[in-house]
Amino acid sequence: MESGRQFVEKGALNGGVVSPGRLIPPGVLMIAVSYGLARYTYGLFVPGIRAELDLSTRVLGLIASGSYASFLLASAVTAVIAARTGPRLPVVIGAVTAAGGMLLIGLSHSTELLALGVILAGASPGWAYTPFSDAVVRLVPRKAQDRTYAIINSGTGFGVLVAGPVALWMGTQWRSAWIVFAVLALAAALWNGLLLPSGAHRSEDPAGGAAVPKLRWSWLVGKKSVRLFAVAVVLGISTSAYWTFAVDAITRAQGTGGGDTATLGPLFWTVVGVAGIGGAVAGDAVQRLGLHISLAATVFAIAVAIALLAALPTSWPAVICSAVLFGIAFIAVTGILGVWSIAVFRDRPSAGFGTTFFLISLGQFVGPSLFAVIAGATSLRTAFTWAAVITLAVLVVRPGALPSPPPSSTAAVGSGGRSGHGAG
Repeated sequence: MESGRQFVEKGALNGGVVSPGRLIPPGVLMIAVSYGLARYTYGLFVPGIRAELDLSTRVLGLIASGSYASFLLASAVTAVIAARTGPRLPVVIGAVTAAGGMLLIGLSHSTELLALGVILAGASPGWAYTPFSDAVVRLVPRKAQDRTYAIINSGTGFGVLVAGPVALWMGTQWRSAWIVFAVLALAAALWNGLLLPSGAHRSEDPAGGAAVPKLRWSWLVGKKSVRLFAVAVVLGISTSAYWTFAVDAITRAQGTGGGDTATLGPLFWTVVGVAGIGGAVAGDAVQRLGLHISLAATVFAIAVAIALLAALPTSWPAVICSAVLFGIAFIAVTGILGVWSIAVFRDRPSAGFGTTFFLISLGQFVGPSLFAVIAGATSLRTAFTWAAVITLAVLVVRPGALPSPPPSSTAAVGSGGRSGHGAG
């Protein structure tokens, strides 16, 4: 078995041809830790946090928005530096940030320390997520890239899946759960630090190939990307309601109906996580069905999932159906957006990919506070109704044809993804 250093040298220096199986396990763990735990699991513990710290829906929403704000800042920095540093540095920073933030949450006994921990942990995927687009393009043969990326992207589902049973195990001791999550983040830092390549993205062309494009507005925003970016913002806004308030909404509804709510949130969260693993089919879906059909199907499923919580929060069949639909569709749609962005920005994938997920998080930054205000003025059910309507608005967007890079005789993508063909 090769050492970590041998793996790095082979991936970074010899054309980037490595087995997807070498990149997928540390990638899945990192996405599970950064997105599934550090960022999205906050919503699972909202009922317990609300009860113990006596926080209003508005304050809980503002804290959630703060985590998305920190993600935006980290994403902006990563998009600029990733092409020069390589994926190793930002990914390790992301893992350490996740560990530090989740440890603070685990030690928090005040609103201020809780908010600081949530905000710090929320920055984690901003550092760690986008560089994996470079790692996939740089290390994996072109024909396996979409599937490899989609499987790594499904790490969010694994993280959510882990969070549910841990929350059940810890019971009301929600702080202990966050300390367990922090240990997993440190393991991710070590594994990815050993395996991922560092240094500027090198071309496989002996003459050096095309230079990495400079980050300019005219290169980033145009006909090729405006639809992608619009979809990213809208879905960020609408899905933030689910991630932040779904557990709170069904716990309140079930409690009003006299049901037992002690295990409801963790069980619901576990179903979302199990279903999310199914989102790994996103890459294959785009290849087989095309981008437009894949996007429309997943967006419609997300809208139905949100609407079910608005209409039938006291019905267990409806709640479980919602969890399954949202878990699969959310992970799949983020995978689809990733495949779309990599195809559009193949010359500098981390920049375009980072911008796309920056805009998703811009929407998720606005969303929790927006829906908290709506819920405060009306009800959580009304807020979820509006979230479903906003999601459906994406269906009017029809993705254009994706650009295809020039053909190449090599299977690897060592020069920014110039070989192979466009996704979808």
